[in-house]
Amino acid sequence: MKLKSTTKNTPYLLERIFKIKRIKNTIDLSNSFTVVNGEASSALFDAEIYKVTFRTESRREIKSYTLFLSGNELICDQEIDALKECLGITLTGDGSQFEILDYQTDFTIQFDQENSSFVESDGVEKGLIIFKK
Repeated sequence: MKLKSTTKNTPYLLERIFKIKRIKNTIDLSNSFTVVNGEASSALFDAEIYKVTFRTESRREIKSYTLFLSGNELICDQEIDALKECLGITLTGDGSQFEILDYQTDFTIQFDQENSSFVESDGVEKGLIIFKK
């Protein structure tokens, strides 16, 4: 039996460029953009869905919760409630800017690393943000 392998052609090359700014407990992605076939667009970034993973470690137990966000939509109440119940983190906002209102323990936020690049800024390294209680 002979196996055939095929290469899937992608119609375009896409990369998200995260420009993440942390000001106290507010995370601002409003200057982020998407590059498609060499052309930059902030509107495309707003329409893209990206992954944000919150992670805590307490008494050697690691817990994480992942949100899938887009820049132009509010974070829904069910996701806010689930994040609070699972990790003790309360937030509000949307995919382009959200604020951490309360948290019970140290935690990290890791932004989507697939097809993504990051512009380094104070308190943000390779899409990782650390919150200390």
